[in-house]
Formats: sequence, structure tokens, C-alpha cells
Amino acid sequence: MESVTKNSYECIVIGAGPAGSTAAYYLAKFGYKVAVIEKSESAHQKVCGEFLSFEAMSYLKEIGVTLSEDSPVVKYFQLHSPHSKASFTFPFAGRGVSRFKLDEDLLNNASDNGAHVIRGVCMRGYLKESDGSFKIETNKGYFYARHLFMAIGKHDHSKEHKRVGKDNLYIGFKTHIKLNALDRVYKETTVLFTFPGGYGGICPVENDVMNFCFVIEKAVYKNLHSDFNELITFLRQSNSQLDSILKEASFIEPVCALGYIPYGYLSTAQAQEDVYFLGDQRMVIPSFTGDGMAIALSTAKDCAYEFNRRQKGLKVHNQLLQKILKQQMHWALLGHAILKSPWALEVCALIPGIKSFLIETIFNKTRISKVESGWYAL
Repeated sequence: MESVTKNSYECIVIGAGPAGSTAAYYLAKFGYKVAVIEKSESAHQKVCGEFLSFEAMSYLKEIGVTLSEDSPVVKYFQLHSPHSKASFTFPFAGRGVSRFKLDEDLLNNASDNGAHVIRGVCMRGYLKESDGSFKIETNKGYFYARHLFMAIGKHDHSKEHKRVGKDNLYIGFKTHIKLNALDRVYKETTVLFTFPGGYGGICPVENDVMNFCFVIEKAVYKNLHSDFNELITFLRQSNSQLDSILKEASFIEPVCALGYIPYGYLSTAQAQEDVYFLGDQRMVIPSFTGDGMAIALSTAKDCAYEFNRRQKGLKVHNQLLQKILKQQMHWALLGHAILKSPWALEVCALIPGIKSFLIETIFNKTRISKVESGWYAL
């Protein structure tokens, strides 16, 4: 059995996704003894649209993570509703990269900068000791930390911290596909498609494959006998433009699924009872915005800086990011409501220019502004 001393850290981050690894990087750079606990033994796929916005890339650059040349540049956006189509050119190009690759790059970057990475360890629960420190129960015994950081994505870590969003009716699916004849057409384009009961996206990632990811109302999926093949048939029958893409597609890997997505959840505080929350533990934005990873990276940085200032006895100024997140969520939920309403999309299509105007407006309003120096440098 490992000793308490061996398993003790000043800071422990639970979860090694983009938020967890980024927080660990900053905490290590600030000089804290930090460990990242990750339940998976090795890299794996996750339910995610795998689109990196311009804001996300600026955060990656700041921490020294460079995307490889085979991560495609994404310049264009298309919306394919059942009866209409709209296009949009991004003001700043994004990139497509699989979570399999991105998560490993970020975790390795945290490790290279001093964070201790512990894989194959799953948290079962934690208790706050009388001295204020945390005792964390895992499948590999107990770990101890003075400070705890939750970065476990869309999963709830306890009944006491059950996140409830504005819309909890969706489940998510993700896989990768290979386009046999249309790859050049969509090489620099991400597609948002809608169908009765949900919406999804197609985005190029590395190795000349495409991310294929969507969310669907649980009741609709249940009516399809909870069968993935029936589901794909339903999607193709519901959206002819999506059907034309999938006709040329080969599914090249198993499907990932996520059973509970608390869309619209926004925590009112960065930390609660000395536990810090970041990424999807801080905010779960509707997936269509393509800014989920930027939110993960920005909240991780914000969280690490806030913690560091508290330790130094300095005043904390975190209202700016909370205000940005609240505004971003407001517009994201508006777009979410439009996308899941077939009649609203088609009404917009009948009014010249309105669909393009809405796309551009909601895109701009759902970006997380990169919080520059400001109080970070104080």
C-alpha cells in the first residue's frame, strides 16, 4: 500500500481532458506540486465535435501546444436543415483535431512542465478532512490534496453536485467517417445539420477523416428502439443533404455515446467549498456553437489564476469571465431553441438574408472573448 506522503499533493486535478490538463499546466508553472488523475489508461475517443475555434487556438499557443500540420484548417460553415441550406465564412479560421490527439498533446504538455500524471485511477468520492485538506477515494487507494480541481467533463462526480441545465433531454453520439468521394468538398468546411429531434455536425480532423457527431432527444431515440442503425436511417430520411454526404461515407470506428448532457448549466461560482470547477463542470454550452473547447481552456486558465491569487492573499477579480459566460450562454440557448424547431428554421429560410444574418449574429455572440492580461498580470 502506498504511503500517505507518496500520494499527497498540494493540488489534485481530476480529469485529463483539455480543461484538466490546462489547469495542471498553469498550476505547475506557478510552482505548486500538482497531480492529474485520469481514469483511462491510454488515449481514447470522446463525444465531441472536435472543432477548435480561433479563441481555443490562441489559448493553446499561450501554453506552448502547437497543432500538427495534418490538423485541417476550417474556413467555412454550412447549415443543412431538412429543406434549406445556408453558408458562412468564418472571420477567423478554426482547426479540426480529434480528442484522441488533442487530449494527449495537452496532457504531455502538462507533464513536461512539471505536473505529475497518474493514469488508470478513477475517483469514487472524496471527503474534506478536519484540517481542510481532501481525502480522495479511488480504485487504486487514497490520494490526498490541499486543494481539489474538478475537470471531469459532462459527468457528475457526486449526487450533491448534480448539474441541471435548461435542457436535459439530449443524448450524444460521435464517431469518425471517411468520405469516399466528397472529401475535397468538405476538407475546409464544417457542416451543421438538423433533423426532427436534434442536430449534429461534420468536421474534418487529421488523417483525412471527418468527425460525425450529433445529439438527439432521448424520446426520439427510444422510438427508434434505441438502435443506432435505425437512428442513422432516420437521419438520412429526415435530411436529404445529410443523406447525400453519408452515401459517400464509411464508418471507420465504434460509436461513442453520452447519456446525459445538461445543456444550459452555468455554475454561479468558480469554486464551492474549496473545490474548483472548470470546463463542463463550470458551464455546458449547446454543442452547435463549436466553442466548447475554448470554454474548457479559458475556464482552466481562469481557475488556476484565481487559485494562485487566493494563495497569495491577493484580491480576486473573476466577474469579467462570469459575465462573458452568462452572455454567451444566453445566445447559445437562443440558437439551440431555433435549431431544434423545424418550423423556425424554415420560416427563416423564407425571409431573404435572415438565415445568414442569424448564423453570423449567433456565431459572433457565442464566442468566448479571450480574457487578456488584465487582472491575470496583477
